[in-house]
Amino acid sequence: MYIITNAIKNLARNKGRNILIAAVTLAIIVSTVVTLTINNAAAKVIDEIRLDIGSKVEIRQDFIEMRQAGLDGRTDASYISMDSFNSFAESDYLSKTIYNADMYAWSGMFFAVDDADKGTALRSDGQGGEVLNETMKLVTTSEPAALADFGTLRHIVEGRMFEGLNECIVSEEIAALNKTSIGDVIELKGASFVSDKSFNLTVVGIYSDQTEEYLNMMLMFNGRFADNRRNEVITSWDTLMTAGWETNAGLDMKTYYYLKDPDNIRLFEQEVRDKGLPITYNVSINQDAYDKVSGPLSGMKGAVTTFMIVILILGAIVLALISFMAVRERKYEVGVLRAMGMERGKVAFGIVSEAVMISVVCLAIGLGAGSAMAQPIADGMLAGRVAEVEAADTGPSKFLFAGGQMQTDDKAAGYEPESEIQVNLGTDVLLQIILITLALAALSGVIGVVVITQYEPLKILRERN
Repeated sequence: MYIITNAIKNLARNKGRNILIAAVTLAIIVSTVVTLTINNAAAKVIDEIRLDIGSKVEIRQDFIEMRQAGLDGRTDASYISMDSFNSFAESDYLSKTIYNADMYAWSGMFFAVDDADKGTALRSDGQGGEVLNETMKLVTTSEPAALADFGTLRHIVEGRMFEGLNECIVSEEIAALNKTSIGDVIELKGASFVSDKSFNLTVVGIYSDQTEEYLNMMLMFNGRFADNRRNEVITSWDTLMTAGWETNAGLDMKTYYYLKDPDNIRLFEQEVRDKGLPITYNVSINQDAYDKVSGPLSGMKGAVTTFMIVILILGAIVLALISFMAVRERKYEVGVLRAMGMERGKVAFGIVSEAVMISVVCLAIGLGAGSAMAQPIADGMLAGRVAEVEAADTGPSKFLFAGGQMQTDDKAAGYEPESEIQVNLGTDVLLQIILITLALAALSGVIGVVVITQYEPLKILRERN
């Protein structure tokens, strides 16, 4: 008991020295609390993004590979049977599959926005023939909840979302142009070289659309009104399949296969290749989108990790030097205690007790201060990283013409960098901080133990005289 009591008294006797040690210890703890909470929060969000975007695999035509092989979008070698698409979804590596596909369409009695000719039936195919004009786009999905922009820039304002076969929803602009009401039936025919496909769709919903009409300026000027997003007629994947499809010819397939583990991407690719997927198709995650969304968080995580390492190393060095000098100044006190008969181990225990007491007080203050500072610091750092990404994302878009269609190479279009993060002092961070605090206390105590064991009590007293 005497040792603990004496240790407490020593804290008060040597205020200046102990305040200096406490200041260094507190600075290390606060910095570590801030950096660890930000680092762990960022890691969790990055992992969520990885599971969301990184696990979503898309099988799309590789137009560069097709062009090098002398193929285009109408070449049989680039088609995949619908049975194959279904077999891909049976993989054990997948958690779910969402079927999406777009088809260019035309309707003689249902007019498109921007179509001044009101549904002109035919246009040149560029090869001396004629095909049905592409004035609209039939957009289909097997999971309506996953439709892009719904709930944010698109909202059902009348009626409901489609549910059964041959039900669809249309934009307010198309509904107003064609005086369409809920319950009306519209007829669409496949345009281009799938004109044998036709659909009679019942309008069950009308949606407002705040998206950009055209994804880019090039699409606006190419004369294809179907690329205006107001001209999208949206229905179910099952409805699309009722027209009978042996292959994906005439469809822009956007099927997403969700992996149970994003690390299995190559195993899944090998499996679908073995099932007959041609080399003219890519199997890939949207790496560009993943990098764009998680980039600011990854950069912030790297910065705080580096800062934490630097602080711990420099702080430990400074703390060791201060502790070394402090114990040397107390040699006479140690000599007196040893001369009175106190064992070396008990003297060492007293010095370690002082270091632990200082560290515990600093821990309590540091946890509160660090927790309060972490969120504002994280917000400021993330805002700066997001601004850098947005500033670098202002270059012109690049386009590739293949299969008679214009394709943008900006795979991250429509994705925004993660701009929010919630920083909390979780149990894992708390345990890490406690371990670091104990390590700091042990460092101070070990320095004292090492120093006092170098001297005998009589030698200390003689040097004092």
